[in-house]
Parts: sequence; structure tokens; C-alpha cells
Amino acid sequence: MLHKLLKRFGVLKMTIAVTIASILISIILTTVLTILLSGGIATSSMIIATVVPTLIAPPFAYITLRLTYQLDLAEERLRQLAITDELTQAYNRRYFIEIATKVLAGTKRYGDSFAIIIFDIDDFKRINDTYGHAAGDQVLRMISEICTTHIRDSDIFARYGGEEFVILVQRCSPTDIVKFAERIRITLSQARVLYNQVEIQFTVSMGAGIFDSQTPDLDTILTRADAALYAAKKQGKNCTVLM
Repeated sequence: MLHKLLKRFGVLKMTIAVTIASILISIILTTVLTILLSGGIATSSMIIATVVPTLIAPPFAYITLRLTYQLDLAEERLRQLAITDELTQAYNRRYFIEIATKVLAGTKRYGDSFAIIIFDIDDFKRINDTYGHAAGDQVLRMISEICTTHIRDSDIFARYGGEEFVILVQRCSPTDIVKFAERIRITLSQARVLYNQVEIQFTVSMGAGIFDSQTPDLDTILTRADAALYAAKKQGKNCTVLM
């Protein structure tokens, strides 16, 4: 609860809130104790009950809340590092598998549909050999930026390894997934990476595997998508194949 409040209101506002709460609690406790012990309320007691927490609560609350907030930020940063590919800032393979496994379980339970697209850069070695690995890295980053922009919030995009990427698309028909993959493929083929005053053009081949009643596990869908990608390469590259 405290973590959510800190994230919503910030350290300063929460410090003020804690200080006010401390003053109110101090006044209430002092009033109750004074009445029980002496039968009346002393003005001096009320002044002390107000002044003491006003002086003590702010610095202690601020320090404690700030440390808590910084710890939350550090934990969130570590979590992001654990699930993110360092070069492209896309999700990494491990996190993709984790999410895809959960999606598959939900799909089987509720009868939804989803597909996985695996794609890689055509002749990526030629780009690295011609322009250098730094240029290749820039191509990978551009692909990540474009794909992240063109997918829905419910879809998952990740770097699967090397020049290979994956997209999990939820609630889609076979026709929808081909249209979706083609739209991204064409967008990528029209992109240009400017490196050392040279424009680098590239294409990708895409393979899609869709969930159906004959799909027992995630490996089956991934194998299906990988086979479709291999078929796309055999068909001449820069195309999409669905299996």
C-alpha cells in the first residue's frame, strides 16, 4: 500500500501526510491520557503534543520515505534489466517464453486465439561484413523501434537471439496474422538506417505459427513458426509464410 501511495503522490506529499497524521495521533493520545490522569485538558499539553511531532516527524518521515522510494526504483530497474535485451530494449527471450506460456494456458482455458511470428534479417552477415557490426547493431535497434511502435498493447515483442525477433499476437485469425506480419515486413523494408553518411536498406523474412486444437504446448507453436520462417527463406526471402 505504501509503495503505491509513494508512486502516486511522491515523497514530499507523503511526508506532509505522515506529519499531519503524526500530529493528529499525538493530540488524540495526549487528550485521552490527560483526561484519564487529571480529568481535564491542559493547554501546555496540547502545545507539546502539536510541536513535538511537527519538529520530529518531517525529517524522519522524509528520510524513511525517500529510502523506500529509491529502493522501489532500484527494484523496478533491476526487474527491467532482467526482462529486457540490452541492445534493442525489446523484451528478451526468457521473458517472452514466460509470457507466452501464460498466454497459451489462458488461451486453452478460455478458447481464445493467438499466433507467434518469428522473423530475422535477410543476409544480416552481409550488412555486418560491409558496414561493420556497429551498423548491424543500429539496424537491430531500428527494427525494435519500428516493431514496438506498430504492435498493440496486448502483443509482445522480443529479441529472440542474434538477428532473430518474435512477436506474440493475441486474438487473431489466420488472415489477420498474415496481414499484420505483412504490414510490419513492408514497413521494415521501407526503413533506412543512416550510418556514416550511408543509407542501409534491409529486408526480413517472417514465419508465423498459429494456435489451434492440435497445439499441445508452446514448443509446437514455436517449431511451427520456425518452419514457416525456413519456408519463407526458401521462397526467396522478404516474404511471410503461415503454418
